[in-house]
Amino acid sequence: MKLKNEHRREEIINRSRFIACACPVKNEENARAYIDQIRAEFPDATHVCTAYVTGPGSMIRRSSDNKEPSGTAGVPMLEAILASGITDVCVCVVRYFGGIKLGAGGLIRAYSGSVSACLAEAAKTKEVPMDIWAVTYPYSLSGSVESWLRRNTVIEDISYGEQVTCIFESTLDIENIIRDLSRGSVQAELLEHTFREVDV
Repeated sequence: MKLKNEHRREEIINRSRFIACACPVKNEENARAYIDQIRAEFPDATHVCTAYVTGPGSMIRRSSDNKEPSGTAGVPMLEAILASGITDVCVCVVRYFGGIKLGAGGLIRAYSGSVSACLAEAAKTKEVPMDIWAVTYPYSLSGSVESWLRRNTVIEDISYGEQVTCIFESTLDIENIIRDLSRGSVQAELLEHTFREVDV
């Protein structure tokens, strides 16, 4: 699962202002650039703590406490990302100190909670396997075949020549469905196995 776009969430905890900023990233370079962007946007913040997960199999995992007590910000943020099941994401939590110390436990809860809530709210996508098919059929079958395709698949292209040719995406058992719809007179051709991102 991945983030669809950047998402931010702000809350006040014991007078400290916490702004959680989460952004989809493609690699570690993207993540570092996003961290630089957030630090430039909030130059007067008390802390900008960070964590990101990216790379093949989510192998690259980094975090920073940014001068908060060791282990109270970056690692809890990283654990919140891993618990969410979201990959290829960078999270920054901007803190403006409000005058009341939270203690180690309070900081851990504040940082991990900010990240968890931000990621829970954010729009997400996931990759699903998708097949791309082509089917060519006579005009006499437009009523049955084409109307079914328009209702049940994502049509990429349709052309009308001597016969109708339709290219479409589907996850269904297209070969058997087209065979049944055409009473065995038409065969679907599998063009490609691919993946599509769909909203979660």
